[in-house]
Amino acid sequence: MKKYKLTVVIGRFQPFHKIHLQLVQKALEMGDKTLIILGSAMKAPNIKNPFSPELREKMIRECFSSEDNERLVFRKLRDHPYNENNWISEVQNIVRTQQEEILDESGVEFEPVRHNILLGQVRTALVGHYKDGSSYYLKVFPQWTFEEIATDRTLSRELNATDVRNLLFTGDNSWAELVPKPVEKALKQFAKTTVFEELKREFEYVKDYRERSKFTGFNFPATFVTTDAVCIARGHILLVRRGHQPGKGQLALPGGFLAKGIRLKDNCIKELREETSINLDSGLLKRAITAHEVFDEPERSQRGRTITHAFYLELFPRLEDGLPLVKGGDDAEKALWLPISSLGSLEDEFFEDHYDIIRYFLDTPANREN
Repeated sequence: MKKYKLTVVIGRFQPFHKIHLQLVQKALEMGDKTLIILGSAMKAPNIKNPFSPELREKMIRECFSSEDNERLVFRKLRDHPYNENNWISEVQNIVRTQQEEILDESGVEFEPVRHNILLGQVRTALVGHYKDGSSYYLKVFPQWTFEEIATDRTLSRELNATDVRNLLFTGDNSWAELVPKPVEKALKQFAKTTVFEELKREFEYVKDYRERSKFTGFNFPATFVTTDAVCIARGHILLVRRGHQPGKGQLALPGGFLAKGIRLKDNCIKELREETSINLDSGLLKRAITAHEVFDEPERSQRGRTITHAFYLELFPRLEDGLPLVKGGDDAEKALWLPISSLGSLEDEFFEDHYDIIRYFLDTPANREN
């Protein structure tokens, strides 16, 4: 008899390496079922998250026997960089759903009054190990037992997924020693795809960008400031398709780096007009701004620490005029008005955290004081 009915492992697994393998093996040893929650599941491919949830699940499953696979359950988890409570709540709901499935499989008759009590009796453990500051999430679920796994500490200090990705993109085959054999096979196949070739070019671009943007004579990295426009009009949002790396072809907010000698709000309007050629004057656009927020998640951009000031604009064009005319300009391949109802289906096509910025404003009253 296993110690727990359900064990839970949370991670991005970009890619699944030998320490991850040890964690899942221990989780399977302790639990009747092991739930693997795949983080960053709705991200467009980038050099930090190159592998889709489907590929990650395939890589992990191929590391285990058919008997173990019958006890593995996979679920996707999106990022919520600007609302940690939403992220925690989504994890809780994923685990609760699995606990309910375990109750259903056990044949326990549903009783509304006792349902939460019965769920609490589905013995559940969160399995993980403290590696660094990124492991903080292991402490925010006190309702489950935490099982810290003693992994190979020497290997743990030397191995992380970032190094595996860097070796893969630079063509250093020593990455193969850091992952299980089935993952090695899957990554070699992935390296033959057009997606990999595009990501490799992006990796080289970002590496060169970081080198060129270093401060000469200072021992701290550069911090960049950008502005973005969240522009809404009659149930539509104004977006662009990026014309250049990084994120070439991905959906993004109109925006750009803060220009010399210009204020943040003016920079936002300047970039909005340059990238979309919107047929409205600067004064009208500036008056349409109703909110302003700073987005400073440290890892939001792979180019380096980039803090963006996003401005929320709400336009009210006359019905007979339709939406303002737009056309891609500057470094935008295309500008378009997207129905807000279509955002969810395109979440995995957005550049960096732009989808999260949009959701922040749409889920928050936009008529706050600036």
